[in-house]
Amino acid sequence: MKPYVLAIPLILSYAGLKQKKSLERKELLLPNTGRRAFHFYPAGKNPNTLPGVFIQHGMSAMGIDDPRILELAENIASSNHSVILPELPEVKGLRIEEKTISNIQALMMEIYSTKQLFNGEDLGYLSASFSGGMGLIAASKSNTRNKIKTSMVIGAYCNFLETVPFVFSNYHVDPYAVYVILFNMLHRFEPNLAEELESVYYEAALDNGLKRMGNEARAEILLKKTSNLAKEFFSQVGADGNFRKQLAKRVLDTVPENLPENLSPFYQLETLNGPVSLLHGQTDSVISPEESEKLALLFQKKRIPYVHRTSTALTHGDSLPLHSQIFGVPALLQTFGSFLYWLNR
Repeated sequence: MKPYVLAIPLILSYAGLKQKKSLERKELLLPNTGRRAFHFYPAGKNPNTLPGVFIQHGMSAMGIDDPRILELAENIASSNHSVILPELPEVKGLRIEEKTISNIQALMMEIYSTKQLFNGEDLGYLSASFSGGMGLIAASKSNTRNKIKTSMVIGAYCNFLETVPFVFSNYHVDPYAVYVILFNMLHRFEPNLAEELESVYYEAALDNGLKRMGNEARAEILLKKTSNLAKEFFSQVGADGNFRKQLAKRVLDTVPENLPENLSPFYQLETLNGPVSLLHGQTDSVISPEESEKLALLFQKKRIPYVHRTSTALTHGDSLPLHSQIFGVPALLQTFGSFLYWLNR
């Protein structure tokens, strides 16, 4: 069977043109790490007979309760897979930390060893954005590479050093990632302002991600309580592109030594036993599509099998109405189809 054929039911479900299978959905605590997780699999099936998919959520304050990640998990499970969706508190808390890589590693090892969750042999990793890049590093380590059969990352990055300037240059399109970076990094170069603005940037990220507007928006309320200097800084970030360019440089100049390299697949990727599907939104304003191109070149250099496509049917991990983006569908079929093909092979 051609790989793209395997993804047709998945894409039709996303488009609302095919009814999902009846699913079992269980909330559990993983036995070793105690991580909260959801487990999805087709009703009437024994999960330990099915290939497993470990989906790692991205930086959303809703964590595994985010409707977007739940829809993805349900659609993958509906295509006859056992899906494990664990929660990482620091990722849910919008923290950019090196320990996330080792935490994803630990989850890979724990899920693989918890044989009742899937068939015990066929485990794939699927994630997006920063969690996607970190997950590739985790899957390439010596103790996990033989446990992850194949990976798929959506809108992932290759080099953190080059991702940060791109994020700041696209503030006017989508400021979410700028809010997250300043929430994490402002204290390193503006400690006094950070005391006032960290909570503002955290709430600004939540306002954006949760689409809180009007009376529900909280960042503006907190900003009104800050000093004039803090208000001026916040306003300048929003209004001045040159100022944002300088900020991106200050972020990279003041992060802990080796942090950008340690977070970057470009520097940290060892090797992967399984092939990788790379999917990127053609108009992604948070992480440049060039980052997936660089990942593809890196895989080529390391002789890691991969498929790489960009699609007009995605922005930054969010799907657009397929009826309006029909020309972007083949890329979805090729990447999701290859991931499922390699997982079930």
